[in-house]
Amino acid sequence: MKRAVRVLRRAQLDLLEIQAYVLHDSPGAAGRLIDALVAALGRLGRFPSRGARPRDDRLRRAGYRYVVHGEYLIFYKALRSSVRVYRVLHGRRIYRDLL
Repeated sequence: MKRAVRVLRRAQLDLLEIQAYVLHDSPGAAGRLIDALVAALGRLGRFPSRGARPRDDRLRRAGYRYVVHGEYLIFYKALRSSVRVYRVLHGRRIYRDLL
């Protein structure tokens, strides 16, 4: 059963920030990256359990999962009837404090 994927406002803002940052150096790459990240978000509806559980105990207990796309981490929770995407962050960021 495919679940609806809901990209929360903070994750939407993350995508806009990523696009703006990459756009500064390479407009073509920015578009391709955002398209690829959006496609990865869409796949979560079909495969919500594929993401890894964070090592951080607090995040794991809260039910977060994440998938890696290139240098970016997509943090989400797989709920009964939907998937909620909370953040899309560069892998070098200290994500524990951002969730």
